[in-house]
Amino acid sequence: MFSDLEKKQLLKLNDELSQEITIGLVESGHAHNQVFHEFCDDLTQLASKIRIAREDGSSQQPPQILIGSSLKYQALPTGLEMPPFIEALAALDSGPLQVTESIKRRLKENNLPVTLTAFIAPQCTFCPKVISQLIPLSMVESGVQLIVIDGTLFPEMAQTYKIQSVPTILLDDQFRWTGSVPLDELIDAVSTRDPVLLGAASLESILKDGQAGHLAAMMLDAQKIFPAFYDLLTHEKWPVRLGAMVVMEEIAGKNPAMSSEAISPLWNRFNRVSDQTKGDILYLFGEIADRRAVSWLEKVTAGEFDLEVKEAAREALEKLAAK
Repeated sequence: MFSDLEKKQLLKLNDELSQEITIGLVESGHAHNQVFHEFCDDLTQLASKIRIAREDGSSQQPPQILIGSSLKYQALPTGLEMPPFIEALAALDSGPLQVTESIKRRLKENNLPVTLTAFIAPQCTFCPKVISQLIPLSMVESGVQLIVIDGTLFPEMAQTYKIQSVPTILLDDQFRWTGSVPLDELIDAVSTRDPVLLGAASLESILKDGQAGHLAAMMLDAQKIFPAFYDLLTHEKWPVRLGAMVVMEEIAGKNPAMSSEAISPLWNRFNRVSDQTKGDILYLFGEIADRRAVSWLEKVTAGEFDLEVKEAAREALEKLAAK
């Protein structure tokens, strides 16, 4: 898989590593899973100090390589992308890459999680420079997550985000830069963005940090359920849904009127989700206790749904009647 130049770069890295390092490989049922598997196998054969920790991911998500807790490659970093990748690997051994004290301070002052998504292409000569700029941000501050996506390898993702050229950098689906990235401008956007506009990945990172109460407080302070939060309430993974439901329960307990905002958006998604997720939506209807949900719950109990889904609807109706 690797060219002679790439082999020399990896062998040099292996010689310079002072200890073994471990990176992750999240495998999935995606058509490109095998090439990620082969990339990691070839990588460890050349660089014996690199270990691969494999884990199963969602069948619907792309495979990805994890470096530390905040850098994710949904790309095969070969060719021009190999040097930034090697810099990140070396940083696992030698410590975070250097950023200016000003940037460090501004990142630390930002109390919101950050998700940067970088779309690249293997033939792009500008992409490696941009990635080299962004990687240190993800390694110096734990709240910054960087996802590198090869838009040619995963065209469906490029289409979803309406990517027309590379490099393109997205910040929480709110801000977009194409071509060269003015780093000061990016840091300014990170520092001043509205929490209401946080993307689903950033909200999920709050839950993964065990901060469900903090996320609930953020929305209660804003007097609004963040739009991307509905993606967590209907997420295909049960742990993510569970964390989001805990948040929703807290909001319902402290501000019932505000929690009622969720009724219509959740019902609009109802027929597009799995039966397990349907049951969770119906459970939330019972917790939110908004009488507008009664007609929808009655439709479910009388409709052509799985028995467990219909049972969840009946239980929600009982809760509403009791409240």
